[in-house]
Amino acid sequence: MVKRSLILAVFILLLATFGFAQKQTESVSLDNLGWLSGCWEGRQGEAVIEEMWSRPAGGSMLGLSRTVKGDKTISYEFMQFRVENGSLVFLPQPQGGTRVSFPVKDSFGEKFTFENLQHDFPQRIIYEKKGQLLLAAIEGTVKGNTEREEFQMRKVRCNPKDE
Repeated sequence: MVKRSLILAVFILLLATFGFAQKQTESVSLDNLGWLSGCWEGRQGEAVIEEMWSRPAGGSMLGLSRTVKGDKTISYEFMQFRVENGSLVFLPQPQGGTRVSFPVKDSFGEKFTFENLQHDFPQRIIYEKKGQLLLAAIEGTVKGNTEREEFQMRKVRCNPKDE
């Protein structure tokens, strides 16, 4: 009898958790990403990664990322968050190339996972605010192996030399 009650309690907890995750994803809006507005900076080895995000307005948030190593920009990306067909999507354009759509898969508080399983790599893009840090990750499968790259950034002044 106790075993059956325990199984039932675990089942109800799982249902409640799944229902909460569904509700969070369905109700996510651009305003939920407002914390991302501004400038962020991080390091990966000798490279400096910068992301700049506009505030949510007009149904979108626009972003720009660049990676600088020494005195050379080694990569850049135009990005946007917007609502399409009632759902939040992330639209990156690496190196100014073709825009790719990553619909929101789930969100919990200030963590957002966007997923496109048809894309080569990455298939998932994750943005999470952890305290004063931005944790960004890209992940997916490459030649049957799971790959993940993580980036940690902190909020910075957008133009410190002008202030």
